[in-house]
Amino acid sequence: MGLSQHHSFRRGTRNALFPALFLLSLVSCTYYYSPASRETAQVRVNETIAPDTAIEHIIAPYKEALDAEMNDVVAVFGMDMRKAKPESQLGNFVCDAVLAQGEKIYDGPVDFAVYNYGGIRIDNISAGPVTRGKIFELLPFENFGAIVTLDGSATAQLFRKIIAEDGWPVGGVTLTIHSDYTFEAMIGNTPFDSTRSYHIIMNDYMANGGDDLSFIPAENVVFLKTTIRDMVLDYLRFETEQGRTIQAKVEGRITYAE
Repeated sequence: MGLSQHHSFRRGTRNALFPALFLLSLVSCTYYYSPASRETAQVRVNETIAPDTAIEHIIAPYKEALDAEMNDVVAVFGMDMRKAKPESQLGNFVCDAVLAQGEKIYDGPVDFAVYNYGGIRIDNISAGPVTRGKIFELLPFENFGAIVTLDGSATAQLFRKIIAEDGWPVGGVTLTIHSDYTFEAMIGNTPFDSTRSYHIIMNDYMANGGDDLSFIPAENVVFLKTTIRDMVLDYLRFETEQGRTIQAKVEGRITYAE
């Protein structure tokens, strides 16, 4: 073996062994990590904290665009609408809007609408111009519309749930509740028929079993490709294009018998 070959062999061997030796050194040694102690302090954010002008400069264009969109007037309410149980103007408005749009979107009949009381997030919208931002406050969650098909027994269970909650917003149905918590229901202009099935529009949170609606079969749910909020906005846009102000009244959708 020549000298140049001998040196080449040693150099190649050393290069090949180095990674292995390095890894061996890692596994054969014990390392201890001791986190450094840190002192923390609470900082109260109030008017004494000056805004970061650099950050404000970055977000200003986006804030201006968002403010312009949220301040866009989408409808005029012809009356104050409040949220209340067992029935209210605001609850009736939401359900009427969702039912009307659901009938346009869904490829099939929609018998009535129901909405969980907690899904409506503000207590009042005053008469007059209503902005897109106000509808975002009313319906802040990204809930999609859903059509649920229930047989007569499950529909009666849904009615009993509405009664147990002292009333949820509904549209297209009226409930008369007796002192023993039995009920009479009219769906459209037809008495409730326990032998048939009904198609009910609600939000996907409810359709997925939220608010103790676990009796809804998952295979009986069709999810729409639009949010409840967009359905309401589309409804307002259509009504506004027709030159109509938005009205809703308490009209005996849920009542208690004497």
